[in-house]
Amino acid sequence: MDTSNLLLNVNGIEVIYNHVALVLKGVSLQVPEGRIVAILGGNGAGKTTTLRAVSNLLKGERGEVTKGTIELKGERVESLSPSDLVRRGVVQVMEGRHCFAHLTIEENLLAGSYTRKDKGEIAANLDKVYTYFPRLKTRRTSQAAYTSGGEQQMCAIGRALMSNPRMVLLDEPSMGLAPQIVEEVFEIVKDLNVKEKVSFLLAEQNTMVALRYSDFGYIVENGRIVMEGEAKSLADNEDVKEFYLGISGEGRKSFRDVKHYRRRKRWLS
Repeated sequence: MDTSNLLLNVNGIEVIYNHVALVLKGVSLQVPEGRIVAILGGNGAGKTTTLRAVSNLLKGERGEVTKGTIELKGERVESLSPSDLVRRGVVQVMEGRHCFAHLTIEENLLAGSYTRKDKGEIAANLDKVYTYFPRLKTRRTSQAAYTSGGEQQMCAIGRALMSNPRMVLLDEPSMGLAPQIVEEVFEIVKDLNVKEKVSFLLAEQNTMVALRYSDFGYIVENGRIVMEGEAKSLADNEDVKEFYLGISGEGRKSFRDVKHYRRRKRWLS
């Protein structure tokens, strides 16, 4: 990875919940300006915790970073509040979408502009969101509770864009969505990255889709980075194919045929 223009540098962080449970064990990763970086792994691997450590949302879950450093453009940010990070251009889109159900789509979007004071800028940002998510424009007066899962995910991403972010932390964007909607969401993310130069750090279980749209990937297991590399190189890696895509040299396998799963993971031995 090109480290000459780093936006985010996470170096050897450990995260503990409730002063007892050690969840992240020396996680290091980097996000260059204008790149899409994926954190991949199964449930409980530590993907969401990594994003929350960056956005400083751990305290709400009784968690804290006890070791390591997190730098945004060279500035240590572990002690900043989430709102301070939003003002510096780092916004997280939470897993499960979390729209305000009783507000309309447009009211949800405007809630994301609370750090902006210029009405002209807010209006321009709203137009930009509607340009990238035309479906939201047609549903802008509908209550969020009565929109589809895909529309709510688009609303959550659009709300993040209202703050003019430099980097969006995207947690499980494909969760609970139909495959065609997942593709639509990821196409828009790629479009935003290319045209608006927004960097993305996304946590995703759908390895195949994430690697197709990302530039670089990290695989997390049991709170540790076990593999990293360019997205294409990870997608072509035989271990990744077998353990995360269900494909081996003999073709696709059912889970029943892979009982040697943990024993054969070379990085766990």
